[in-house]
Amino acid sequence: MQKAYFQFGKMLVKGLFFVPDCCLNATAIISAAAISILSIAGVNPDSASFDAEYPAAIYPAALSAAVPSVFADSAELSAAVPSVVADYAELSAAVPSNFAVSAGLDAAVPGITEGLVTSGSATMSTSEVFPGTSDTIAAKASPFDVVINEIMARPAPSAQLPEAEYIELYNRSPYPVNLQNWTITVGSTSRVITGDRIMEPGDYLLISHEKYKPLLRQFGQVAGIASFPVLAMGGQTIVLRDQEANVISAVRYSDKWYGNSLKESGGWSLEQIDPFNPCGGGTNWRASNDPRGGTPGRTNSIRSDNPDYRSPAAVRATTLSQSSIRLHFSESMHPEADWLPGQFFAEGPGHPLYSIPVKPFYDAVDLHFGSLFEENTIYLLNIDGGRLYDCAGNKITAGNTEIRFALPGTPERNDIIINEILFNPLPGGAGFVELVNTTAHRTFDLKSLVLSGIREGQPDRSYIIAPEGYLFFPGEYLVLTTDPETVMDHYYSPCRNSFVTMDRLPPMHNEQGTIAISGLQMDLLEEMSYTSDMHSPLLVNRKGVSLERLSLSRPASDASNWHSASETAGFATPGYKNSQAPGTIPAESVSLTVEPKVFSHGSSDHESIEINYNLENPGYAATINVFDSRGRLVKRLVRNELLGFSGKYYWNGRNEANSIPRQGIYIIMMELFHPDGEVRKFKEPVVLTW
Repeated sequence: MQKAYFQFGKMLVKGLFFVPDCCLNATAIISAAAISILSIAGVNPDSASFDAEYPAAIYPAALSAAVPSVFADSAELSAAVPSVVADYAELSAAVPSNFAVSAGLDAAVPGITEGLVTSGSATMSTSEVFPGTSDTIAAKASPFDVVINEIMARPAPSAQLPEAEYIELYNRSPYPVNLQNWTITVGSTSRVITGDRIMEPGDYLLISHEKYKPLLRQFGQVAGIASFPVLAMGGQTIVLRDQEANVISAVRYSDKWYGNSLKESGGWSLEQIDPFNPCGGGTNWRASNDPRGGTPGRTNSIRSDNPDYRSPAAVRATTLSQSSIRLHFSESMHPEADWLPGQFFAEGPGHPLYSIPVKPFYDAVDLHFGSLFEENTIYLLNIDGGRLYDCAGNKITAGNTEIRFALPGTPERNDIIINEILFNPLPGGAGFVELVNTTAHRTFDLKSLVLSGIREGQPDRSYIIAPEGYLFFPGEYLVLTTDPETVMDHYYSPCRNSFVTMDRLPPMHNEQGTIAISGLQMDLLEEMSYTSDMHSPLLVNRKGVSLERLSLSRPASDASNWHSASETAGFATPGYKNSQAPGTIPAESVSLTVEPKVFSHGSSDHESIEINYNLENPGYAATINVFDSRGRLVKRLVRNELLGFSGKYYWNGRNEANSIPRQGIYIIMMELFHPDGEVRKFKEPVVLTW
C-alpha cells in the first residue's frame, strides 16, 4: 500500500499543493484540501480537461482573485465555495478503503474532522487513487529536522565494521522528509543527493562513496554518491542543505572529539550523544563505544540526554571594512532567531542598516552601518540579547551584550611584543606564545600578523595568527595556542577571551629556538630567541614552566630580560601580568607582612592568616615555616618555591598534625635563596587565640 503524508501547515500546503508562503492560512489549507478531495473522487487535476471542468478558484495562484473571501476566515469559506468543503461522510462512503485523514481541520471548518484523530499530521492511502504513483509526499524540513549523527572518517584499521567512510543522517522530526536534490558538503566539495530519499521519522540514512554502498547496505538505507569527497582524518566541516540551499545541519568535527587516543587512530566512528542538542559541538560528540567500532543505521552506542542549558554570549567583534563588523558568539545561534538590525546599536554609528547571519553555523552576524568608523576610536556595541537565542532556545543574558570594536591600524616595531612563552609543556599539555599591545590608543587586527619560527636566520613555518580576524586592543594580553582549554586546565587565567586558537604553532623545541612576529609582508615586529638555560637554576623540573619577560621596555633579545614564571603563580601566567614583572614598590624595598596580627579560630572574620611578600628582583626561591615562641617547628608552609616579584601564602593556624596548637605567640619566618648565593631571612610574629 502506498501512502501520502500531510502535515497541516507548511508540509500540506507547500509539499503537496504548492501554495505560496503568502497563502499559509487555514482557508488556503482547506482550498488545497479541496484539490485532494477531487483527486480522491477520481478527478485528475493534471488532466487536459481539468481547467475547463473545474473553477480556477481552486488553483492557489488564482485563488485570491477568483474567490476573494477564501483568504478570510473559515466561516466565509463555505458560503464562497460551497462545493469545496466536501462532507466527510460522503467522501468516506465514496472511497471507503482508500481514505484516512487526521490533523483536524476543525479550526478552519468546524465539524469537518469529527471523529478523526487530530495528531497534527495525516496519512492518506493512495494505492488505488493514484495508479502508477510511488512517491511519498514529505515535509519541507526545518533546521535540525535531519541531523548529521555519526561520522566514520578513519575506518582503518577496522574494529569489525567494513573499511568504509560514511556520514550517518538521522530524521529526528515527527514527519517524513525527502532528501531528493539536497546537497552534502564536505570541506569545499558539494555533492547532490539524487532520487527519492524518503526518511521516515526515526530513520537513518548513510551517505558514502558509491564504491562503499555494497559494504554498507547491510546496515540500512545508503545513498551512494559518485566522487564523494574523502573525510579528512584531522577534522573537517560537513554541511547538509535542502534543495533550496537552506542549512539543515552542520558539523565541524575534530580529532579532539574522540576523547580516546586509541580510537582516534582508526576503526572507530564519532557519534553524537544527543541528537536534540544539534549545536553541542565537541561537548556532544565522542568516539563510539560499540565493539564493532560504530553504529551505522541504528541508535548510537553513546546515546544519552545531553541538553544545552548554557546561555550564549557575544564574545568579540572583528572589523570587515570601514563601516561593517562581524559579531561573534560563543556558540551557534538558531537560524530562525531574530537577526533584525534594530537590536544592535553602537554609540556613534547607531543601528546598522542591515544584518546578515554567517552560515553555515550561525555563530556570527555581519553588521553594516551607514557611516564610516573613525581611527583610534573604540566603539561599544550594545545587543538586545533577549531576541537572540541558541539552537536550544537559550537567550543571551544580561552582562553578555556589550562588545568593543575599532578600526584597526598597522603596527610598528615595539607596538606588539612577545611577553611570555611556554615551549616545553607538560605531558598532554599545549605550548603558547603571549603577546602584549603596548600602545595607548591603537588597535590592530591579528589577521594581518604572522607568527614564525626562525631557522638559520630565515622564517620557517609561518602562520597567519587569525585568518578570520581578531582585534587586539591597547594594553591587552593575548595568548596564541592550539588548545586553549588544555592551557586553562593546567594554568590559572582570569580571562577566557584572551586566548586565540591557532591551527598550528611554529615548532618550539624544548632546548632552544627562535620565534618572531611580523606583518604579512614579513616585515619584522619582534624576534625572541630562547634556550632552556634561561630558566632559573633553582628549578628541579623545567617542564611546564614558562619564560616570562621582566620588562616591556627592554628588548626581547636580552636574555637577562627573561625569567622562569614563579611557582606561586603556577609556573605560567597566560593572559595576564607576568609573575616576574616588577611591581610598583621602590627598588630597594623588600617586605614580609602578615594579616591579621591576631588570629582566633573561633572568629568568622578571617579563615586564615595571609602572608604577603614583595621583592625588588626576580629569581628568589623561598622556604616559609612557622615556629612557636620557644623555636620549635609548628608548620612547614613552603619549601624551596620559586617566587615572583610579589605574592601571598596562607596559614590556617594549624600544625603539622592538622590540629589547633596552644594559644600564644608564633613566628612566621621566610628564608630567601638566590642563584648568586644570596640568602635573606624575614620574620613576622602572630598571635593565636581560641
